[in-house]
Amino acid sequence: MMGRTSRVRPASRRGVARYAPVPLCALVLGVLAVTLLLPEERTFAAPEGEPAKAAKGTSAKNTASVNDTGAAPESDAADENSAPVYVWSASRSQSRIILRGAVPSEEDRQTALGMVKAHFPDLKVEERVKVVDAGFPREQWLAAVSFSLQQLANMKRGKVRLSDANLAVGGQAANAEDYAQIKKALAGQLPAGLTLTNDDVRPPVADPFVFTADLGPNSLSLAGSVPSENARKHVRDLSRQLFERPGLDDRLEVASGAPKNWDEAVSAALRALSRLESGKVALSGIAVSIEGVAPDQGTAVAVSYQLRRDLPKMFSTSESIKWKKAMGPRETLLKELATNVIPRIKTTAEDSGGWRSDVLSPPNPLANEQ
Repeated sequence: MMGRTSRVRPASRRGVARYAPVPLCALVLGVLAVTLLLPEERTFAAPEGEPAKAAKGTSAKNTASVNDTGAAPESDAADENSAPVYVWSASRSQSRIILRGAVPSEEDRQTALGMVKAHFPDLKVEERVKVVDAGFPREQWLAAVSFSLQQLANMKRGKVRLSDANLAVGGQAANAEDYAQIKKALAGQLPAGLTLTNDDVRPPVADPFVFTADLGPNSLSLAGSVPSENARKHVRDLSRQLFERPGLDDRLEVASGAPKNWDEAVSAALRALSRLESGKVALSGIAVSIEGVAPDQGTAVAVSYQLRRDLPKMFSTSESIKWKKAMGPRETLLKELATNVIPRIKTTAEDSGGWRSDVLSPPNPLANEQ
């Protein structure tokens, strides 16, 4: 019709205007439901690598952080004292010792401090402790502290930690003798009521890590370092198996710092040495050397080849093996006479009452050859 205009709205705009209120209302209702029904479940997002912070009203018990052992963190005395266990610890470095945790009374704090100064007179002492009543006898606690400090005194650096009546010990021993003393004490009888829950004491570091085996006429001498008591036992057992010697002189000490595949290298070195009449093998780090005397040239060559073949790839080797000169007919005859003939003649003569060894010298069977 003339004079009339038709206004047609675009389909997209008409759809938005018609249906937009429906999802908006649903969104508002959903937010209200979450806000009203779940007030205690809200948390605030934290940056990556940080723990989430609890919202207001969240129980502290549900958000308390713990370390990988399940014990309370040791950042300060307040954290330890709020934990469900009675915690005391002492950490030693080269220049100072730090005390953390709880003590039963001020008198016990002074007693423990006196123990620390007696064991570590040259170290600076830093206290971060708090007096908290203990739920067990004070004498038992002081005995546990004294025993713990004795172990810490034998370390170059380390830590002892008492959680109620449980003891955890870790660190590095000052030397091989101190390491042996710590291991003996921890394996022995502990103070009354004390339980060892963790032993992470490491032996001192040997640099270079040296091991030697010296084969003599009547004995085999072992010296230097081994990575553990189990490794020491293995070396001794293998030596007894390979060497027919009446004596085994063991002067080995446990130490840290052994190269990778050390046990394989030592086994290969001992097997090579067992084929010599006398000699010595030495391992210094990953360098292996062998020297000695073989019964013949073939054995000398075979020993060198065997050692190079059996050593792990990262180890290097050097050999200095001599061998005995082959005996000719004269040398063979002399050896046979000295070993077998003369002793039998002497025994027969003495039994018959004839020749006496203390009156006349035995005849020289080679006199005509000279």
